[in-house]
Amino acid sequence: MASAGDPALTAAFTAVLRRQELIALIVAVAALAWLFLRRWRAGAATARTGPCAPAARPAEPAGRRVLRIGFGLLWLFDGILQTQPRMAADLPAKVVEPVAASSPHWVQQVVNWALTAWSYHPVPAADAAVWIQVGIGIWMLVAPHGTWSRLAGLAGLGWGLAVWVFGESFGGIFVPGLSWLTGAPGAALSYAVAGALIALPARAWQTARLGRLTLAGLGLFLTGMAVLQAWPGRGFWHGTSHSQPGTLTGAIQDMSGVAQPHFLSAWVAGFGSFSAGHGFAVNLFAVTALAVAGAVLLSGRPSLIRPAVAGFTVLCLADWVLIQDLGVFGGLGTDPNSMIPFALLAVGGYLALARVPAVALRERGAGSSPGHAPAVAPAP
Repeated sequence: MASAGDPALTAAFTAVLRRQELIALIVAVAALAWLFLRRWRAGAATARTGPCAPAARPAEPAGRRVLRIGFGLLWLFDGILQTQPRMAADLPAKVVEPVAASSPHWVQQVVNWALTAWSYHPVPAADAAVWIQVGIGIWMLVAPHGTWSRLAGLAGLGWGLAVWVFGESFGGIFVPGLSWLTGAPGAALSYAVAGALIALPARAWQTARLGRLTLAGLGLFLTGMAVLQAWPGRGFWHGTSHSQPGTLTGAIQDMSGVAQPHFLSAWVAGFGSFSAGHGFAVNLFAVTALAVAGAVLLSGRPSLIRPAVAGFTVLCLADWVLIQDLGVFGGLGTDPNSMIPFALLAVGGYLALARVPAVALRERGAGSSPGHAPAVAPAP
C-alpha cells in the first residue's frame, strides 16, 4: 500500500509521466500532420471540382460553444495539475480523507472504497487521472459538432460525477459549514452539469428554453445558498467569536497559509483581516448578492439577466481570488475550485437564452409573409 510522502512513489510517478509525455507528444505531432494533410487534400479536391460543395454545417450555438471550450480548457488544465509530483502519494491522505472524515459514516465508506483502490495502485491511479482529464479536455476542444461532441459531454458528465463522489466526498455537502463562498457543492458537480448540457441533442439548443431552464436552476441553487449563508448559528455572521475566527474568516486564513506567491497570500490575508473585523458586513453583502442574483436568474427576463450575469461573474472572480485563493497552489491543487465553472455556467445559460441560433429564427419566421422577414434579435 502507498504511504503519504513516500519519495520513491513520487519518483516512480514522475518517471512514468515523463515516458508517457514523450509518447503523447509523438501522437500529437502525428495527429496534426494528419489533419494538415487532410485539409490540403480537401483544398486540392475543391480546386479541381470547383466551388460546388455540400452545404455548410450550422454554426454551433454560442452558449454551447462557451461551455464546450471553457470546460474543455478546465479539464485540460486539471489534467496538467494532476501531474504534480506529490499527487500519487499525498492526494488521498491530504486532500480526499480530510473532507471524508468530516462527513457522515456512509460517505466515508463510499470514499474509502476508492481510497483503498488508489492506495494499492497509486501510480496507475494517478496516471489514469492525468490522461482521462487531459483526454476529456482535448476531446471537447476538437469536437465542436455531431455525435463525437455529444460523447465528449457524456465523458465529462461521467468523470465529473466520479470525481464529485469519490474525490470530493459529494462535494462536501454533508460537512458542517457548507457555503457557496468556499466551494459548495464542489467544482466537479459543475463540470458534470456542463457535460450534460454539451451532451444534449442539437435541437435542444435551437430555442431559448434550455437557457431559461439552466438559469432558473442556477437561480434556485443560489437562492438556497443565500438562505444557508444567512442561517443563524452557522458562524458566518461573526468575523470572530470568543477570540476565535468565525467560519468564513477561518477558511480565508487557512488559504492564506498555503504556499503561493507573496502578493497573492498578502491579498488573501488582508481580506481575512477585513472579514475578522467586519464579519457581519461581509456576510450581509454575500447573502444579498446571492439572493438578488438568484431571484433575477429565476425571473427569466434577458433584460434583467444580462447585468445580473455580469455582476455574478465579477462576484465569482472576487471570491475566487480573495476567498478560494485560486485553488491551485500548495502542490496538491487539483482544479481552480468552483467559481470559474459557476461563471461559465451563468454565461453559457445567458447566451443560450438571449442568442437563439439563426437557423431557429429562420424556421420561426418561415410562415411569415414575404415582405416581413423575421428580425435576428435576442429571444424574449
